[in-house]
Amino acid sequence: MDIVTADFETFYSQEYSLSKMTTEEYIRDPRFQVIGVSTKVNDEPAVWVTGPKREILAHLKSLPFDQSMMLAQNTMFDGAILTWLCGIRPKALADTMLMSRALNGTEVGHSLAALSERYGKGKKGFEVLQAKGKRREDFTVEEMRAYGAYCINDSDLTYAVFKEMLQRGFPTKELRLIDITLRMFTDPVLELDGTHLRAHLKVTQTAKRDLIASIGGSTSEPLDSAINVAAKKQLMSNPKFATMLEALGVVCPLKISPSTGKETYAFAKGDEEFKALLDHDDTAVQALVSARMGVKSTLEETRTQRFIGIASRGSLPVPIRYYAAHTGRWGGCLTADTSITVLDISDAVIDKAITDVLPDDLVWDGIEFVRHEGVVFSGYSEVIEWDGVTGTEDHVVFTDAGEISLRDAMQGAHRITPSVCPDNDAMDAGVQRRRGDKI
Repeated sequence: MDIVTADFETFYSQEYSLSKMTTEEYIRDPRFQVIGVSTKVNDEPAVWVTGPKREILAHLKSLPFDQSMMLAQNTMFDGAILTWLCGIRPKALADTMLMSRALNGTEVGHSLAALSERYGKGKKGFEVLQAKGKRREDFTVEEMRAYGAYCINDSDLTYAVFKEMLQRGFPTKELRLIDITLRMFTDPVLELDGTHLRAHLKVTQTAKRDLIASIGGSTSEPLDSAINVAAKKQLMSNPKFATMLEALGVVCPLKISPSTGKETYAFAKGDEEFKALLDHDDTAVQALVSARMGVKSTLEETRTQRFIGIASRGSLPVPIRYYAAHTGRWGGCLTADTSITVLDISDAVIDKAITDVLPDDLVWDGIEFVRHEGVVFSGYSEVIEWDGVTGTEDHVVFTDAGEISLRDAMQGAHRITPSVCPDNDAMDAGVQRRRGDKI
């Protein structure tokens, strides 16, 4: 089978970019524009094409995609552009980033720059950074020439890395699995019923307003406003709040108070069982818990609004990521200012920026304080933010839907499960572990 390597360069800006939007939202947005595309058929020299949409489309349709495997670095993006906007469906899809996750493990970088250096195939350029905020008509002739050379280099590197990974033993049968996974996103078949979703949203919002109004509040005002003082008092009173939840058939979560050692209600924002109620089957429970937490919209509202948006733009792409976890399951890196809980050399539990974590610090992994091999710089990458976590889109997080990528959590509006705070037993075990290391 022939291989057609493709790499699209597209318009992006401070407000409009993949760091702030899902891939589906970005590509289907009216602001979307292809600056140009580089393509490479097998070992032939890569070519760069820019200009009006009709010229780019004519070039793409001249290529044997219907009899070829399309190859890209992040084919979910490039393949979606090819299918959604150009109406071209390749015979098969392959992705060097996904292949690398299976071949090299999920703990290392899988960017094109990282792969090119790892396999000694060359270096990726940085011209894309100078393209921020520029539409196709904003480039000078020289700038467009440089951008084209940058894009051609990307296609050459992608193809070279692909061939190298095959030579290093990547199972060819896995390419079929990657193809099937990618097609769930690039060639979606699920249709959402926008009318039904809008009706459901109205019912959900009405139920929330009625519930808040029943305790003397208003959803049109902030919870801490004067009009909501009475409602806030009821919501923040543990006994009264428990009565409201029980009236809705909820068994209130309990915990042992660290200060008194007695059983108390687990109504804190960090209490896992309480936070899970944000995704309760009863939207009235969602509304009540959201109001207590100060969350503007319930999870049901957020999820429904996201589906309504997708329904207005087209079919529902399924963003499953091949080999998202170290176990091989479908499903990242954290930013430099990420706060990490550690047991430092003085046996004190403190929070540090991830860049300040020292080799002698034991890191809290949510269960125990563990040793680590130091902070590793993984290069510069675009990041996304969801539910208080900022990281690369493939960073794995624990959510109400299980262990998935940060991008999938954002697209599915899945809440990230908060880490349990270390207690005295965990601290003592960490101290003993440190002492054992020194013996």
